[in-house]
Amino acid sequence: MKLTISLFLVVIVTLFSANAFAQPYILLDKPAYTYGNTVKVSGNVAYQDGMIIIQLRSPSDIVAIDQISPSRSGKFSIAFEAEGPKWQESGTYTVIVSYQGQKTEKTFQFSKPQPSPTETPTTQQPVQEPPPPKPKITVKGFPDPTKSPQHYYDQYNTDVEFKRWFDSTFVGYTIQEVVGYKATRVAEFPDQSQPPQYYIDRYNNEEPFRKWFDQYFPEATIYDIVGVTEQIRTIAPSWVKQYAKLWSSEEIDDSRFIEGIADLIRQNIIEVNADIIKQDSLDKTIPTWFKRNADWYSQDLISEDDFLSGIQYLIEKEIIVV
Repeated sequence: MKLTISLFLVVIVTLFSANAFAQPYILLDKPAYTYGNTVKVSGNVAYQDGMIIIQLRSPSDIVAIDQISPSRSGKFSIAFEAEGPKWQESGTYTVIVSYQGQKTEKTFQFSKPQPSPTETPTTQQPVQEPPPPKPKITVKGFPDPTKSPQHYYDQYNTDVEFKRWFDSTFVGYTIQEVVGYKATRVAEFPDQSQPPQYYIDRYNNEEPFRKWFDQYFPEATIYDIVGVTEQIRTIAPSWVKQYAKLWSSEEIDDSRFIEGIADLIRQNIIEVNADIIKQDSLDKTIPTWFKRNADWYSQDLISEDDFLSGIQYLIEKEIIVV
Protein backbone atom coordinates (compact mmCIF):
# COMPACT_ATOMS: atom_id res chain seq x y z
CA MET A 1 0.00 0.00 0.00
CA LYS A 2 2.83 2.42 0.90
CA LEU A 3 4.57 1.54 -2.38
CA THR A 4 1.40 2.39 -4.37
CA ILE A 5 1.04 5.78 -2.64
CA SER A 6 4.72 6.59 -3.24
CA LEU A 7 4.46 5.79 -6.94
CA PHE A 8 1.32 7.93 -7.17
CA LEU A 9 3.12 10.88 -5.58
CA VAL A 10 6.09 10.45 -7.94
CA VAL A 11 3.73 10.57 -10.93
CA ILE A 12 2.06 13.75 -9.61
CA VAL A 13 5.41 15.45 -8.95
CA THR A 14 6.72 14.43 -12.38
CA LEU A 15 3.64 15.76 -14.16
CA PHE A 16 3.79 18.99 -12.19
CA SER A 17 7.47 19.46 -12.99
CA ALA A 18 6.88 18.87 -16.70
CA ASN A 19 3.95 21.27 -16.97
CA ALA A 20 4.41 23.86 -14.23
CA PHE A 21 6.33 26.18 -16.51
CA ALA A 22 5.02 25.14 -19.93
CA GLN A 23 4.49 28.87 -20.42
CA PRO A 24 6.77 31.62 -19.13
CA TYR A 25 5.92 32.84 -15.63
CA ILE A 26 6.28 36.60 -15.08
CA LEU A 27 6.89 38.58 -11.90
CA LEU A 28 7.04 42.38 -11.54
CA ASP A 29 8.58 44.09 -8.54
CA LYS A 30 5.65 46.55 -8.36
CA PRO A 31 2.10 46.73 -9.71
CA ALA A 32 2.51 50.37 -10.80
CA TYR A 33 5.30 52.69 -11.94
CA THR A 34 5.80 56.37 -12.66
CA TYR A 35 8.10 58.12 -15.10
CA GLY A 36 11.75 57.61 -14.11
CA ASN A 37 11.19 54.34 -12.21
CA THR A 38 12.95 51.07 -13.03
CA VAL A 39 10.67 48.27 -14.20
CA LYS A 40 12.11 44.96 -12.98
CA VAL A 41 10.85 41.87 -14.83
CA SER A 42 11.70 38.38 -13.62
CA GLY A 43 10.25 34.90 -13.82
CA ASN A 44 10.69 31.27 -14.82
CA VAL A 45 10.60 29.25 -18.04
CA ALA A 46 11.00 25.57 -18.80
CA TYR A 47 14.66 25.76 -19.81
CA GLN A 48 15.71 25.01 -23.39
CA ASP A 49 18.51 26.41 -25.49
CA GLY A 50 17.28 29.79 -26.79
CA MET A 51 16.64 33.42 -26.00
CA ILE A 52 13.70 34.95 -24.13
CA ILE A 53 12.14 37.92 -25.96
CA ILE A 54 10.68 40.57 -23.65
CA GLN A 55 8.49 43.43 -24.89
CA LEU A 56 6.95 46.30 -22.96
CA ARG A 57 3.95 47.90 -24.66
CA SER A 58 2.02 51.05 -23.89
CA PRO A 59 -1.67 51.27 -24.94
CA SER A 60 -0.51 52.34 -28.43
CA ASP A 61 3.14 51.43 -29.00
CA ILE A 62 6.13 49.24 -28.13
CA VAL A 63 8.18 51.20 -25.56
CA ALA A 64 10.98 48.65 -25.01
CA ILE A 65 12.17 45.31 -26.38
CA ASP A 66 15.12 43.15 -25.38
CA GLN A 67 16.31 39.56 -25.24
CA ILE A 68 17.93 37.53 -22.45
CA SER A 69 19.17 33.98 -21.86
CA PRO A 70 17.54 32.11 -18.96
CA SER A 71 19.65 30.33 -16.36
CA ARG A 72 19.84 26.54 -16.40
CA SER A 73 17.15 26.51 -13.73
CA GLY A 74 14.89 28.54 -16.03
CA LYS A 75 15.06 31.79 -14.08
CA PHE A 76 15.48 35.18 -15.75
CA SER A 77 15.62 38.82 -14.65
CA ILE A 78 15.91 42.10 -16.57
CA ALA A 79 15.29 45.79 -15.88
CA PHE A 80 13.95 48.63 -18.04
CA GLU A 81 14.18 52.35 -17.33
CA ALA A 82 10.73 53.97 -17.60
CA GLU A 83 11.89 57.18 -19.22
CA GLY A 84 12.55 58.66 -22.63
CA PRO A 85 10.41 59.77 -25.59
CA LYS A 86 8.36 56.56 -25.75
CA TRP A 87 7.26 56.67 -22.09
CA GLN A 88 4.79 59.54 -22.49
CA GLU A 89 1.39 57.85 -22.24
CA SER A 90 -0.25 57.07 -18.90
CA GLY A 91 -2.38 53.94 -18.68
CA THR A 92 -2.18 50.15 -18.66
CA TYR A 93 1.08 48.74 -20.01
CA THR A 94 1.74 45.10 -20.93
CA VAL A 95 4.83 42.92 -20.44
CA ILE A 96 5.01 40.17 -23.10
CA VAL A 97 7.48 37.32 -22.59
CA SER A 98 7.99 34.94 -25.54
CA TYR A 99 10.05 31.76 -25.31
CA GLN A 100 10.15 28.63 -27.46
CA GLY A 101 6.77 29.32 -29.06
CA GLN A 102 5.07 30.11 -25.75
CA LYS A 103 3.91 33.59 -24.74
CA THR A 104 2.71 35.05 -21.45
CA GLU A 105 1.49 38.58 -20.67
CA LYS A 106 1.25 40.64 -17.49
CA THR A 107 -0.04 44.19 -17.10
CA PHE A 108 0.98 47.09 -14.90
CA GLN A 109 -0.07 50.71 -14.48
CA PHE A 110 2.17 53.56 -15.63
CA SER A 111 1.72 57.28 -15.04
CA LYS A 112 3.53 60.25 -16.54
CA PRO A 113 2.98 63.31 -14.31
CA GLN A 114 1.68 66.33 -16.17
CA PRO A 115 2.73 69.93 -15.41
CA SER A 116 0.50 71.68 -12.88
CA PRO A 117 -2.03 73.99 -14.56
CA THR A 118 -0.90 76.76 -12.19
CA GLU A 119 2.66 76.61 -13.53
CA THR A 120 3.14 79.28 -16.19
CA PRO A 121 6.23 78.73 -18.33
CA THR A 122 8.44 81.75 -18.98
CA THR A 123 9.46 82.84 -22.43
CA GLN A 124 13.03 81.81 -21.61
CA GLN A 125 11.94 78.23 -20.80
CA PRO A 126 9.27 77.20 -23.30
CA VAL A 127 7.36 73.98 -22.70
CA GLN A 128 8.47 71.19 -25.02
CA GLU A 129 5.59 69.07 -26.26
CA PRO A 130 6.41 65.33 -26.12
CA PRO A 131 6.55 63.63 -29.51
CA PRO A 132 3.46 61.63 -30.46
CA PRO A 133 3.62 57.85 -29.98
CA LYS A 134 5.21 56.10 -32.95
CA PRO A 135 2.64 54.10 -34.92
CA LYS A 136 3.18 50.43 -35.49
CA ILE A 137 4.39 49.28 -38.86
CA THR A 138 1.60 47.55 -40.74
CA VAL A 139 0.99 45.17 -43.63
CA LYS A 140 -1.18 46.73 -46.30
CA GLY A 141 -3.33 44.78 -48.75
CA PHE A 142 -2.26 44.45 -52.38
CA PRO A 143 -3.64 45.58 -54.75
CA ASP A 144 -4.82 48.93 -53.39
CA PRO A 145 -8.63 49.16 -53.88
CA THR A 146 -8.32 52.84 -54.78
CA LYS A 147 -6.17 52.03 -57.82
CA SER A 148 -7.50 50.48 -61.02
CA PRO A 149 -6.17 47.31 -62.66
CA GLN A 150 -5.04 49.50 -65.58
CA HIS A 151 -2.90 51.53 -63.17
CA TYR A 152 -1.01 48.37 -62.21
CA TYR A 153 -0.76 47.17 -65.84
CA ASP A 154 0.89 50.49 -66.77
CA GLN A 155 3.17 50.39 -63.73
CA TYR A 156 4.25 46.84 -64.54
CA ASN A 157 5.11 47.83 -68.13
CA THR A 158 6.97 51.05 -67.28
CA ASP A 159 8.47 50.64 -63.79
CA VAL A 160 11.40 48.20 -63.80
CA GLU A 161 11.62 48.01 -59.98
CA PHE A 162 7.91 47.26 -59.63
CA LYS A 163 8.11 44.57 -62.33
CA ARG A 164 11.09 42.93 -60.59
CA TRP A 165 9.31 42.98 -57.23
CA PHE A 166 6.05 41.61 -58.66
CA ASP A 167 7.72 38.78 -60.62
CA SER A 168 9.79 37.68 -57.60
CA THR A 169 6.83 37.87 -55.19
CA PHE A 170 4.00 36.39 -57.28
CA VAL A 171 5.98 33.65 -59.00
CA GLY A 172 3.93 31.93 -61.72
CA TYR A 173 1.21 34.60 -61.85
CA THR A 174 0.65 37.30 -64.43
CA ILE A 175 -0.13 40.87 -63.43
CA GLN A 176 -3.62 40.40 -64.91
CA GLU A 177 -4.29 37.33 -62.74
CA VAL A 178 -3.38 39.14 -59.51
CA VAL A 179 -4.86 42.62 -59.99
CA GLY A 180 -7.33 42.29 -62.89
CA TYR A 181 -11.08 41.87 -62.81
CA LYS A 182 -12.53 38.50 -63.76
CA ALA A 183 -14.84 38.37 -66.77
CA THR A 184 -18.56 38.58 -66.00
CA ARG A 185 -21.73 37.95 -68.01
CA VAL A 186 -21.93 41.71 -68.69
CA ALA A 187 -19.47 42.77 -71.40
CA GLU A 188 -16.74 45.20 -70.22
CA PHE A 189 -17.98 45.14 -66.61
CA PRO A 190 -16.15 45.86 -64.43
CA ASP A 191 -14.13 48.38 -66.44
CA GLN A 192 -10.38 47.74 -66.01
CA SER A 193 -9.76 51.51 -65.90
CA GLN A 194 -11.91 51.96 -62.76
CA PRO A 195 -10.68 50.99 -59.26
CA PRO A 196 -12.65 48.59 -57.01
CA GLN A 197 -13.48 51.40 -54.61
CA TYR A 198 -15.28 53.25 -57.42
CA TYR A 199 -17.78 50.40 -57.79
CA ILE A 200 -18.09 49.83 -54.04
CA ASP A 201 -18.93 53.52 -53.52
CA ARG A 202 -21.47 53.47 -56.35
CA TYR A 203 -23.18 50.39 -54.94
CA ASN A 204 -23.40 51.93 -51.48
CA ASN A 205 -24.50 55.40 -52.60
CA GLU A 206 -26.40 55.08 -55.91
CA GLU A 207 -29.70 53.24 -55.72
CA PRO A 208 -30.16 52.82 -59.53
CA PHE A 209 -26.72 51.22 -59.80
CA ARG A 210 -27.41 48.97 -56.78
CA LYS A 211 -30.70 47.77 -58.27
CA TRP A 212 -29.05 47.13 -61.64
CA PHE A 213 -26.22 45.17 -60.01
CA ASP A 214 -28.52 43.06 -57.83
CA GLN A 215 -30.64 42.21 -60.88
CA TYR A 216 -27.69 41.01 -62.99
CA PHE A 217 -25.66 39.42 -60.17
CA PRO A 218 -28.15 38.01 -57.62
CA GLU A 219 -25.67 35.30 -56.58
CA ALA A 220 -22.72 37.63 -55.81
CA THR A 221 -21.83 40.74 -53.83
CA ILE A 222 -20.12 43.81 -55.24
CA TYR A 223 -17.04 42.79 -53.24
CA ASP A 224 -16.97 39.41 -55.00
CA ILE A 225 -17.19 40.97 -58.46
CA VAL A 226 -14.39 43.52 -57.91
CA GLY A 227 -12.19 41.00 -56.09
CA VAL A 228 -11.86 42.71 -52.73
CA THR A 229 -12.78 39.69 -50.62
CA GLU A 230 -10.54 37.36 -52.60
CA GLN A 231 -7.41 39.48 -52.99
CA ILE A 232 -7.14 42.60 -50.86
CA ARG A 233 -7.93 41.05 -47.49
CA THR A 234 -5.67 37.98 -47.76
CA ILE A 235 -2.98 38.12 -50.41
CA ALA A 236 -0.39 40.40 -48.77
CA PRO A 237 -0.28 38.76 -45.32
CA SER A 238 -0.06 35.27 -46.84
CA TRP A 239 2.91 36.25 -49.00
CA VAL A 240 4.71 37.93 -46.10
CA LYS A 241 4.12 34.82 -43.99
CA GLN A 242 5.41 32.56 -46.77
CA TYR A 243 8.54 34.70 -47.06
CA ALA A 244 9.14 34.40 -43.31
CA LYS A 245 8.78 30.61 -43.59
CA LEU A 246 11.32 30.36 -46.44
CA TRP A 247 13.86 32.35 -44.44
CA SER A 248 13.34 30.61 -41.09
CA SER A 249 13.81 27.23 -42.81
CA GLU A 250 17.01 28.58 -44.47
CA GLU A 251 15.69 28.23 -48.02
CA ILE A 252 16.78 31.83 -48.51
CA ASP A 253 19.76 33.46 -46.77
CA ASP A 254 19.88 36.51 -44.48
CA SER A 255 20.92 39.01 -47.15
CA ARG A 256 18.10 37.96 -49.48
CA PHE A 257 15.59 38.12 -46.63
CA ILE A 258 16.73 41.64 -45.67
CA GLU A 259 16.50 42.83 -49.27
CA GLY A 260 13.09 41.16 -49.70
CA ILE A 261 11.65 42.87 -46.62
CA ALA A 262 13.15 46.17 -47.81
CA ASP A 263 11.42 45.62 -51.17
CA LEU A 264 8.07 45.04 -49.43
CA ILE A 265 8.57 48.33 -47.58
CA ARG A 266 9.53 50.21 -50.77
CA GLN A 267 6.39 48.88 -52.48
CA ASN A 268 4.29 49.96 -49.45
CA ILE A 269 3.15 46.41 -48.74
CA ILE A 270 4.75 46.83 -45.32
CA GLU A 271 4.15 50.43 -44.24
CA VAL A 272 6.74 52.03 -41.95
CA ASN A 273 6.67 55.44 -40.32
CA ALA A 274 9.38 57.52 -42.03
CA ASP A 275 11.04 58.66 -38.81
CA ILE A 276 12.31 55.17 -37.97
CA ILE A 277 14.01 54.58 -41.34
CA LYS A 278 17.79 54.80 -40.98
CA GLN A 279 20.71 55.25 -43.33
CA ASP A 280 22.86 52.37 -44.57
CA SER A 281 24.91 50.35 -42.09
CA LEU A 282 27.71 47.82 -42.51
CA ASP A 283 26.35 45.58 -39.76
CA LYS A 284 23.80 43.17 -41.28
CA THR A 285 23.70 40.68 -38.41
CA ILE A 286 20.15 39.53 -37.68
CA PRO A 287 19.56 38.48 -34.05
CA THR A 288 18.83 34.76 -33.71
CA TRP A 289 15.63 35.52 -31.79
CA PHE A 290 14.11 37.19 -34.84
CA LYS A 291 14.60 34.11 -37.03
CA ARG A 292 12.79 32.15 -34.33
CA ASN A 293 10.01 34.77 -34.40
CA ALA A 294 9.74 34.35 -38.18
CA ASP A 295 9.37 30.59 -37.78
CA TRP A 296 6.67 31.00 -35.10
CA TYR A 297 4.85 33.58 -37.24
CA SER A 298 4.85 31.21 -40.24
CA GLN A 299 3.20 28.58 -37.99
CA ASP A 300 0.68 31.04 -36.48
CA LEU A 301 2.29 30.67 -33.03
CA ILE A 302 2.68 34.46 -32.68
CA SER A 303 0.63 37.29 -34.13
CA GLU A 304 1.39 39.44 -37.15
CA ASP A 305 1.92 42.41 -34.80
CA ASP A 306 4.64 40.47 -32.94
CA PHE A 307 6.42 39.69 -36.20
CA LEU A 308 6.16 43.27 -37.43
CA SER A 309 7.50 44.62 -34.13
CA GLY A 310 10.63 42.55 -34.80
CA ILE A 311 10.96 44.12 -38.26
CA GLN A 312 10.63 47.56 -36.67
CA TYR A 313 13.46 46.63 -34.28
CA LEU A 314 15.69 45.62 -37.24
CA ILE A 315 14.96 48.91 -39.00
CA GLU A 316 15.71 50.98 -35.90
CA LYS A 317 18.99 49.05 -35.44
CA GLU A 318 19.85 49.76 -39.12
CA ILE A 319 19.97 46.05 -39.99
CA ILE A 320 17.21 46.49 -42.59
CA VAL A 321 17.82 49.64 -44.63
CA VAL A 322 15.20 51.20 -46.89
